[in-house]
Amino acid sequence: MKTIWIKVILLMGLVGLAELTMAQLPTIPQVASINIDALSDAQFQAYMQQAQLSGLSEAELEAKAKERGLSAAQIAQIKARMGSLGAGATGEKKTAAASYEPRKAVVVKNEFTAPAGPAIFGAEFFSNSNLTFEPNMRMATPSNYVLGVDDELSIDIYGFSEKTSKYKINTEGQIRIPNIGPVTLAGLTIDEAKTKLKGVMSKTYPGLKSGNTYLQVSLGQIRSIRVTLIGEVNKPGSYELSSLSTLANALYASGGPSANGSFRKIDLMRNGKRLVTFDLYDFLLNGDLSKNVLLKDDDIIKVHPYTTRLTLTGAVKKPAIFESEPGESLGTIINKYAGGFADIANKNKISVTRIGEMGKTILNVDQNSLNGFTVKSSDIVLVGSTINRFDNRVIVAGSVFYPNSYSVNTYPTLGDVVKAAQLKENSFTKRALLFRTNELKETTVTAVNLTVTPDLGITLRNDDSLHIYSKAELEENSYVTITGELNKPGGFAYAAGMKLEDLVLLGGGLKDRASFKEVEVLRRIRKDPTMADTTVYNTILKFNLQDSLAFTPDQAAIELEPYDVVNVKNMPRNQNAGSVTINGEVLFPGTYLLNTKKDRISDIFTRAGGMLNTGSLSSGFFLRNTYQAALKGEILDIKKALAQKQNTDTVTQKLLDSTLSKEKTLMAINFRNALENPGSEDDIVLEEGDIITIPKTPVAVQAFGAVNIQKKVPYYPGLKTSRLIRESGGFAENANKRGTYVLYPNGRVKTAHSYIFFRTYPKLTAGAEVYVPVKKYRKPLTAGEILSFSSGLVGMGAIILGVINATK
Repeated sequence: MKTIWIKVILLMGLVGLAELTMAQLPTIPQVASINIDALSDAQFQAYMQQAQLSGLSEAELEAKAKERGLSAAQIAQIKARMGSLGAGATGEKKTAAASYEPRKAVVVKNEFTAPAGPAIFGAEFFSNSNLTFEPNMRMATPSNYVLGVDDELSIDIYGFSEKTSKYKINTEGQIRIPNIGPVTLAGLTIDEAKTKLKGVMSKTYPGLKSGNTYLQVSLGQIRSIRVTLIGEVNKPGSYELSSLSTLANALYASGGPSANGSFRKIDLMRNGKRLVTFDLYDFLLNGDLSKNVLLKDDDIIKVHPYTTRLTLTGAVKKPAIFESEPGESLGTIINKYAGGFADIANKNKISVTRIGEMGKTILNVDQNSLNGFTVKSSDIVLVGSTINRFDNRVIVAGSVFYPNSYSVNTYPTLGDVVKAAQLKENSFTKRALLFRTNELKETTVTAVNLTVTPDLGITLRNDDSLHIYSKAELEENSYVTITGELNKPGGFAYAAGMKLEDLVLLGGGLKDRASFKEVEVLRRIRKDPTMADTTVYNTILKFNLQDSLAFTPDQAAIELEPYDVVNVKNMPRNQNAGSVTINGEVLFPGTYLLNTKKDRISDIFTRAGGMLNTGSLSSGFFLRNTYQAALKGEILDIKKALAQKQNTDTVTQKLLDSTLSKEKTLMAINFRNALENPGSEDDIVLEEGDIITIPKTPVAVQAFGAVNIQKKVPYYPGLKTSRLIRESGGFAENANKRGTYVLYPNGRVKTAHSYIFFRTYPKLTAGAEVYVPVKKYRKPLTAGEILSFSSGLVGMGAIILGVINATK
């Protein structure tokens, strides 16, 4: 762009000159007084075109511009004016080499999928989504490419003169070159177009004739063409393809030949004449694409029906449905098309199923007759396989270093094959099993002793199988167990010579609270000479470890036997009494370890520093682990089942299930009485997991349930339950007034009492909650139920009258 500016700056002083030559510039006046804004767009564009044709180098043009006396302000004006007009103001596109735009392909999508059943040879090329015949848009333009309407040409002039332009062929088959005019190029090849353009443009660029300027023509964006596929194709019709597409591209776009289409007779028709016949097998088998010609607008591709097609299955390398030319032999089909026989093929076991006029017939063909056997359409050829069996095999398995199949010819006797397989050290050699088949192919078994010569001399036969067992396979897995106060108690594999100290080490060592004075070993009774019935199955051995983590020599020498169970007991006084938690308004809330098994509520309050002034003993609550939390597994399931068996109501069952699954439950405790009277019935003995919570002194009460408005009401001494209910909007229509009860903060519950027409409610305390239950809904009797009930009463009355009359 910089070069163009300099050229324009220079030529601004050449107004009135008819022509500029590359050899010399005439003497011209100074141009410092030229008014850039006074020039029209047409004049400015003319200067730009002349600047491109001047032929001077950039250095020469810069020197000439300085001689003309153009100022920096005039140069800035010219740059701004060029920016407003754009490089394409002349109607042509000037593109540098760095602004290369790749060709855009016409996207053709093939959605054809292969049908189920035997595959037709070659069909996978049209159903494979990973394979495409799309033309390469980045390849060099073929020299025989014929130009047409909508093709874009890139014309590059370089050397003494430089210019790059792009032109699109219009509907008249022409391109229009500025200062030259229209040039007809449609119907010419790239080489022919280059020759024609060189002759036309040499008048403007004399260097093209002298040899110091060169011209190159390439294809930019290509046009699309329309071709038609007819005959036996999966999707016949017209397709829009790129002009670089070939016959194979069109076949791919249409999904290829149909089930009845030929892969070997595909005609390309152009201008009503057959141009070429394409055989896809030439490409699939030989890679020959010589007949895969470029397509042109209005080409017609016709796929003929197949003539001869047969199915080849069995032991061949490429079983498929093949299309053959008339007169081709079965040998040609197998060796040329199917890739030959598979390794497991039995070449003398070939059968052909052929359809005749009266039905199907079977023909057998051997290897020597393949080339003389002519196939017919619809033949089904099956190549047999060799028999899957051995004629000299013996198998050795089990406790050997080299279990494998061995040749009877190489190792004819049992001793030979055992020596080759190499017995392991723990092999049980006194009895191995030799499996063999008799003449009827029935399996028999023979026990052999691998330590005696006669058995080792047994002659082996084909399909013999020898299995040698290891001693470990024939023994029960022995183990020992250690329980009690160990870091890692459990069971461990027994090893000969294992001692008591070894088992303690395997168990991770003794815990701090382990008792050293009495360690029990439970040992099975294996030998009973009396053979009498007894209830005693084990012997208990006791050892004293002398209050030391180290074993004495005698203790360390105690050798264990398989299945011994060692139990390390707990020291009586070294036990954890458990922990309890106290939260809320106490001086030191937290979790405390129980000092004794008889610690009470008053003791834990004393250890927690007592209650704060902000706490409320009457609102405190006590949580304790439920009995259900201590139950495990099936016991809890049985208890749930027994409870739910008495209730068929779903809601009741869910309530029972949730109740039985609770880990903790609320206990009603009078904390004030417990602290004022230590040892009283309220000062209960604490248990593991107990939780005491002392909340802040509450200032409100609330009514729940069947009241019109559930809200909190500030508490004051003398506030009655009836007053709270009125503050809550009174009883709702479905309220069960008799069932009203009060739940106090410590968990105690008091219910309302009724006497004749008077009802009294429990007194309120701060934090209390009043619950008004909802009346149970009673379904009204239907007309049928009323009628049935009335009929029953009438019948009963009749019976009573009858009895009365009978007694008179």
